[in-house]
Amino acid sequence: MAKLYFRYAVMNAGKSTQLLQIAYDYEKNNDRKILCLKPKTDTKEGDYIISRLENGEIKRKCDFLIPGDKDWLYDRLVSEINNSSADNPLSIVLIDEAQFLSKENVWDLARIVTEFNIPVICFGIKVDAFGNPFEGSTYLFALAQDIEEVTTRAICRISKKPKKATMNLRLVNGKPVFEGDQVAIENDQDIKYLPVCLDVYMKLKHGQMTLPGQNY
Repeated sequence: MAKLYFRYAVMNAGKSTQLLQIAYDYEKNNDRKILCLKPKTDTKEGDYIISRLENGEIKRKCDFLIPGDKDWLYDRLVSEINNSSADNPLSIVLIDEAQFLSKENVWDLARIVTEFNIPVICFGIKVDAFGNPFEGSTYLFALAQDIEEVTTRAICRISKKPKKATMNLRLVNGKPVFEGDQVAIENDQDIKYLPVCLDVYMKLKHGQMTLPGQNY
């Protein structure tokens, strides 16, 4: 039976790369029909899913972007299923930046998995830069049948000893910030994100350390 999967990690851990590898295997190696999607909320890179490998040259255009409206995603996927040829039906749905999905989107995906026996793999981050859960991630943790942390490159480079990065530190003009809007895309203005371990995050948050090379 098909499952709803959630693959989560901090930023720069290789989630989009893993998604694109799966897409390539299904589409190019096995000639299977797939859908690659992401929420409309993610305006980074327009309608493309892009790996940070090779300076962003590894990418794939989304088949469509997902609004948060109730039943919209279910209806669109049913249409895609019905319009697939009998000899090459829709085999899998892959979703990047899944933290931006709405509650309704996740329930729609659960319907697709259970009613049509089509696997859906969602890739996203668990919490925002301030430790608050995203709506999409929250409902994926609640409904997904298979949950796995992607730890390919999730290492804190600031801690004295290598530690797993579990937080996304937001930098504005190179300075850590600990309040603001939940959604602030990394190529907007001077906003950047740095994966760090909880120990480093808490010390920076409470003024117990500064970033290497920074004075503030």
